[in-house]
Amino acid sequence: MLTSTFVLLLVSIFSLVISRVFPKISVNYVSTLVGILCGLIPFIDHRIEEFHAEIFMLLIIAPLLFFEGFATPFGNLRHKLKQIVGITVIMVLLSTVVAGFALHLAIKISLPLAFVMAAISTPTDATAMSSVSLGLTMPKKASEYLRLESLFNDASGLILLQATALWLVNGQFNYQKTIVDFLVSALGGILVGALCCTLIMLFRQRLLRTLVDSLTVQMLLYILTPYLIYLIAEEFHVSGILAVVVAGIMHNSEARVSLFVDARLSFVTRSATDIMNTILNSAVFVILGIMAVRVTRQYFSLTNVAIWGASGGLLYLVALAVRYVYARQKLKEAKKEAVVFALGGVHGAVTLALVFSLLELGVSGNDFSLILMAEFILIILSMLVPTIVFLFILPKKKSNAEILENVTRIRHEMVEAAIKEVDKMHLPSRAKHVICTYLRDQAKATSLTEFNHRFARALRIPEIQNDFYHNFRYRIFTRCFAVEREYLQKAVEEGRIETAYAAKLYQEVLLAEAMLVDNREEE
Repeated sequence: MLTSTFVLLLVSIFSLVISRVFPKISVNYVSTLVGILCGLIPFIDHRIEEFHAEIFMLLIIAPLLFFEGFATPFGNLRHKLKQIVGITVIMVLLSTVVAGFALHLAIKISLPLAFVMAAISTPTDATAMSSVSLGLTMPKKASEYLRLESLFNDASGLILLQATALWLVNGQFNYQKTIVDFLVSALGGILVGALCCTLIMLFRQRLLRTLVDSLTVQMLLYILTPYLIYLIAEEFHVSGILAVVVAGIMHNSEARVSLFVDARLSFVTRSATDIMNTILNSAVFVILGIMAVRVTRQYFSLTNVAIWGASGGLLYLVALAVRYVYARQKLKEAKKEAVVFALGGVHGAVTLALVFSLLELGVSGNDFSLILMAEFILIILSMLVPTIVFLFILPKKKSNAEILENVTRIRHEMVEAAIKEVDKMHLPSRAKHVICTYLRDQAKATSLTEFNHRFARALRIPEIQNDFYHNFRYRIFTRCFAVEREYLQKAVEEGRIETAYAAKLYQEVLLAEAMLVDNREEE
């Protein structure tokens, strides 16, 4: 298990590196392709164990949904509660019923198996959706609906799956029990998530106000929160998915209220969230690629491939039709916005997790292979089709290359402004050279050869331990950083860089100054 986790982590990070080399290709596609390659290489494939639904849900899905909730203000939910219930309950039920009967009638799949496949195809993924609209401007209203849908329709899909899977295994479907189970699981999950999060939140806030430095403890609590709450909810047989989503939303409100209680904690929390969210999402699609190879290797035949393709394609077409009609009739969206909403129902992590959960429910190997490959095709189509269609119907933002080029140019100009300030100072030439070298590091304008020389010098020459020297250096750098911030403000006022990108550069300067303060305190 430890080896599998380590290998998957390395492969996920490798996928992220590759995606940065090819920024025009979504990281989800890259991760899936890397996963397929890993499945084809015996040396790697043999070191990754079989996947278990419970472990996958706990280690990957729970934190992913928690982070999605953390990015969602509660006010957005309160004002759109009616639409959320409609999208995540009514539309999910319609999609399941229509898709189930369509599979049964068109491909002659047994009705219970068809409904299992339809139930699995209902959850959507906000992260996967954002990847297919990369570089494009999404309609604000449709984008918000898609994000809220992805947070709450996972629980609906899970309850429907459990009911239909029991129908498939036992040959019976209890409508009344399904409705009761759904209400108990959903409301119970919301209650457990809110209660547990409240207790953890109050404990964390108490620590903030009693301990001088609680950063390490706070970060450990934050990282462990989704795992702890998910386990508690599952122990009470309620929806762990909804519990972690509610906890994430409550943490969003906590973070907004206590933004300056510990500014460093707030910054580290957001940074850790971004890092973990990126790695876990990459891991999901790596696993998807590996599983696709394993199932294809075991069950490949022309007949199976035809059934897999037809089933996945039909599931996708039905989902598109139901989503479009619902957007037009219930959400009162215009035609273009309805098309965006329909295509924006991209599938990913939770769909894969629900497939894995079937192994725990007693579904046979043949049925599992059909479900997995049909859902794999559904996931690929749900990413590929909007990636192509959105290029023709959505306005384009500036290309990443253009944005990066402009940000890089402004960063260089910002650093040069600080260097000019150093030139005005009455300092020894050697001191000016050292200071300017450190400033150029901000723009990555120093060579590897120069780094090697500086590193060798650092090994030979002991650091100066002199208060006057450190205070003098501190004053010089703080003046340089002030000049850089002034330059950025001027660039924004003149319209040479967008505020959002200038803010990132501004943040880099503030972090550099914060590191200078930290080093000074250590000395």
